[in-house]
Amino acid sequence: MPAPRFNPQSSVPVYVVCSDDPLLKLERSRELIAQGRQMLPDAEFLLYTFSDLQGLGGANLKSIENEMSDPGLFGGDRIIKVNLKDLDTTAIDLCKLVAASFRPGLFIILELPRLNTIYTKVDPIDPTPLKHILSFAPGLDESSSTKKSAPKKGSKRTPGIETRKKEALGYLKGLGANIEVLYPPEGNELKSWIAQRGRTYHLSIAPQVVEFIAQSCDNNLLLIDQSLRLMELLHAERKQNPNALSELTLDEVETYFTQDARYTGFELPQALFSGDSLKALNIINSLCSGQEMNLTTALNLLIGRLDESLTCVALGKANNIARADFRTKSAFFMARNIKVRASQEAHLKAIQEMPQGMFEFLNQCLSEASIALSQFNAEGALRALQRMALAVKTSAVVYLSPELS
Repeated sequence: MPAPRFNPQSSVPVYVVCSDDPLLKLERSRELIAQGRQMLPDAEFLLYTFSDLQGLGGANLKSIENEMSDPGLFGGDRIIKVNLKDLDTTAIDLCKLVAASFRPGLFIILELPRLNTIYTKVDPIDPTPLKHILSFAPGLDESSSTKKSAPKKGSKRTPGIETRKKEALGYLKGLGANIEVLYPPEGNELKSWIAQRGRTYHLSIAPQVVEFIAQSCDNNLLLIDQSLRLMELLHAERKQNPNALSELTLDEVETYFTQDARYTGFELPQALFSGDSLKALNIINSLCSGQEMNLTTALNLLIGRLDESLTCVALGKANNIARADFRTKSAFFMARNIKVRASQEAHLKAIQEMPQGMFEFLNQCLSEASIALSQFNAEGALRALQRMALAVKTSAVVYLSPELS
């Protein structure tokens, strides 16, 4: 007959906060610390990082063990937070230590990366036997404190790491600990989060601006939060009422979120597709002057960017992207690292209006530039790029046929 399943204790103030998003962990920990201070107003706060727990030959948990021990008449309320990098052997030993040593007057927070559900759904295990065998002096753990000699032949093997992970969390569940796995919002939930976050910083964010931020930051909540904090400071300087909502414009966010040298090369196709040959020539000459980078590097950069942009125009024409809705267009350009709105509009204009003859001429020049560079003919590559710039007029968006160039 199988043994009855262990019934865990009621909830105790031990929290395992798991997430891959640093902002979610940070804010949940802040909430819990505030909760702990309400429960234990005289408690001392102790913070341990992964490096604090490292000793010679393995984890050194003796310091935490001492803080968790009953101090008698001298008062020993403690709020203890531990940042762990993984559910590794150190984390396993710490979980078992908490399960074995928890007492009234403690409030414990363990931070971990997101855990697989196979670990969070383990059955609770009675932690009572741990209280009699564990010691975490440096170099001394459960196995070394209870086994005086090497295991005899035929004895049970030491459990594998996966089994030990489940066991450690099972002990915490048996104690009554709370295991929380936090997932960053996605899709519409992320957009709602951005809008709400904006209101927290007295910013009103229109749906299109929210869409741009969501796609630019790739679900990085910490980056979004830090960026909105900065925007709040910029807006606060020109507001009479600091608590009033201030509208965050698309121009402002795209200027901030695209300040990255990786996207500088897109200035050339933007100038070409906007019909500004003078600006296109200036960009080519500036980058190829040797002031910022050597000629070969600059040519490689420009050729690569132009190739990506012309490919984008070809795909946009083939997929009839000009007739798509705003969200689809935005996703199309973002997927190709075209993030600046003016650059998106220039590419869209080319998709809609560039004659096939001009498209073929630009591709021909680009091919000549690429071949010349591969043959170590930098001057030839430069001239081919300059012909591309000269192929467009400086007035409105007017594309010349190849024979007029």
